[in-house]
Amino acid sequence: MTEAAALLALPMHGEAKLRREGLRTRDGHVLDWISRLRPSLAVHVHSRAEPWPRVTLARRRGQELPGSWRCTSPQPLVLPPIRARRRWWVKARRYSPPWPQPLDGAIVWNPVERPPKAPGAPVLFDLLDDWLIHPMFHVIGEEVRRGYAQWLDLATAVTANSEGTLELAHRFGRSDAILLPNGCDPERFSTEHLPQAQFTVGYGGKISERLDAALIGDCARALPHVRFELAGPTLARGVKAELAGEPNVRFLGDIPYPRYPAVLRRWDLAWVPHRVGPGEVGGDAIKVYEYRAAGLPTVTTKIIGWQRMPEGVMVCERGDVPAAVAELSGEGPGSLGRDRPAVRPEDTWRAKTEKILDLLRL
Repeated sequence: MTEAAALLALPMHGEAKLRREGLRTRDGHVLDWISRLRPSLAVHVHSRAEPWPRVTLARRRGQELPGSWRCTSPQPLVLPPIRARRRWWVKARRYSPPWPQPLDGAIVWNPVERPPKAPGAPVLFDLLDDWLIHPMFHVIGEEVRRGYAQWLDLATAVTANSEGTLELAHRFGRSDAILLPNGCDPERFSTEHLPQAQFTVGYGGKISERLDAALIGDCARALPHVRFELAGPTLARGVKAELAGEPNVRFLGDIPYPRYPAVLRRWDLAWVPHRVGPGEVGGDAIKVYEYRAAGLPTVTTKIIGWQRMPEGVMVCERGDVPAAVAELSGEGPGSLGRDRPAVRPEDTWRAKTEKILDLLRL
C-alpha cells in the first residue's frame, strides 16, 4: 500500500504546551510515534488559537517538534477570559483554519473543535478524559456535549483510553468504540536507583482536584520520616494549600518531560493517591506505566482500570494506603530497590500508534 500524503491532527494540547513541556501527553506521544513510523507522512497539527505571543515564545524557548509536523497555531491579538479560561476554547474556534486538502486521514482529541461537513477522509476520534465530568470543563458543558455528539456521529473509528471514556462513547451510540489504554516509551526510563537520604514516595502528574489531598496529608503525618514529592503543574491551588503545612511534603513544580525520568530515579516508591468516584475524570493514568517502566514499586487507589494494572502495582482501598506505604518504607531509603520493568509490548506508545494507524488505514 502506498504511503498516505497527509494526516490532520486536532490535539487537545496545543503547540505552545507541547513545546514548553515536551511530548508527555497521549496526543503528543501518538503524534510523535506517527512521525517515526510514517516519516514520509505530512502531519498537519492544527492547534486551537492562543493569544499572542504564547506560541511565538514557545517556538523560541521551547523544544523542537518532529520535522514532519506542519504546525498551524493561530495567534490573535485578543485577551482570553481570565476567570473562565475554558470559554476561550470555544471562542477560539472562530480562528480555526480550514482542513488541508488532499487529506488521507484525521485524528481528533479536542471535542469542542468544529467538525467539517464532509471531511473526505477517515476520521478517528480518540477519547481522553471525560470532559462532561471533568471539573475544568463544567463551564462549557453544553458545548462539550454538543461536540461529543457531532464528532462521535462523524468519526469512522473511535478509541477510548479507559473504561470510563469507553462508556462515554457507548452513551453516544458508539458501541463499536475500542478500548485502547495509555502506555509509555520504556526506553526513556532507567531502572537505576539513586536513593536520597530519606525514603521518598513520588507522584508525577497534575496537582489537580483529582488528587486526594486529605489522603496525602494523612500519610505525611503518619510517616514523618518519609519524604513525599509531587512533580507536576499546579492546577488546583486548594490542593497545594491543604498540604502546605506538612513539612515532609515537597512540590517540585512542573518538570519538563525530558528531565522527568531522572526525577523517578530518586524515588523509592511511586504512588497514585487519586480520588475514587467524585473527582475522577474518566481517563487512564499514564504515570502508572511510566513508574513501572522505571521498575518503581507502585501503590495506587482503585482508580479506573485498576483491574488491569501492570505487574508490580499494589492496588489498595483508600483506607489501606497509609498502612501499605508504611510497610514498604519500613527499612529506609534504597531498601526496595528496583525490579525488572513491567511493560508489556502492547502497553507501549508504539503499539498504540500502530493500532491507530491501522484504524485510519494509513
